[in-house]
Amino acid sequence: MAVDPVPWFVGGGAIHSPEVARLLAFTAFRGNEGIVGPIDLRVRALSVPGTSVRVGPGAAAILNRAAGGAYQSYAGRITSDEQVAVAATGSGSGRSDLVVLRVEDPYMLGEPWQDPEDPAVGPYVFPRLISGVPNTTRTVTQLGLGYSAIPLARIDLPPSTGTITDGMIVDLRRVANPRRERVVVTGNPTVVYNLTATAWVSAPWTNVQPAVDVPAWAVRAIVRTSINGVSMTTGNAWGGLRARVGSVTTQGTSWDEQIETTKDRGFWRDSDTIAIPAAMRGTTQTVSLEAYKNSGSTSTVSADTATSLDFDIEWVEAAAS
Repeated sequence: MAVDPVPWFVGGGAIHSPEVARLLAFTAFRGNEGIVGPIDLRVRALSVPGTSVRVGPGAAAILNRAAGGAYQSYAGRITSDEQVAVAATGSGSGRSDLVVLRVEDPYMLGEPWQDPEDPAVGPYVFPRLISGVPNTTRTVTQLGLGYSAIPLARIDLPPSTGTITDGMIVDLRRVANPRRERVVVTGNPTVVYNLTATAWVSAPWTNVQPAVDVPAWAVRAIVRTSINGVSMTTGNAWGGLRARVGSVTTQGTSWDEQIETTKDRGFWRDSDTIAIPAAMRGTTQTVSLEAYKNSGSTSTVSADTATSLDFDIEWVEAAAS
């Protein structure tokens, strides 16, 4: 007979095993582990910094690493701030500690955890501190302890330190299944405009500023933009191109053209990954291209109805403050 004779889900009073339920969770999380939402389980210093840190509320997917736990995951959550004590360091050296969210399931074969006083309510999931880890630690598996746990943060304490501040906390959270969404919009200028500005300006494409919806979960955006068919006359010109998404701009790319014919058309491109501020998430924002031309340029640079603009934006979910 099969070890799990009752698959998910059979009616008629059939009894389903915890292993099959955890198999369902594993499948739902696609075998990944980490936090569920961008702001879940953030580790911060106390409001008045002291000898503990606080782990914020949130949910997580945690792989079952116990013997016989293949293709199984736990889904757990914390509903309010939890404090984790951190021991002070001595005068000789500093120390790194790892804050994790750990499942302590005493019913898995070979696990060392004690049965809770009330098996019906546990608890079975805890924020825990693993003290004295290498200062390069970024995952629980690097420690080789076999825990069913995910990393939340590493605390790097200097010598002679008992008070934990946010500056000592390295965020290690990862979203288990980060969402991604891509939007591509294009446009054409409706009038001829000569680029003469020597500082960043949205012209010559002021009428090509489409509105885009920023997902509420977007923490980063991969922005790829281009302007195609820029008109240039004989001479040389150089300057910069960048994209603006709401209040955030990309780093910018340099362009440099040497035109030896009477007239030519150019192609400029810019790409960057930008952070999306919390205030912009879940809002509608305008996107635009900005450019400038160096004052030493001799070529006339313009956009017209034969010029096109592309905005390719990929919203990305990630751990956030």
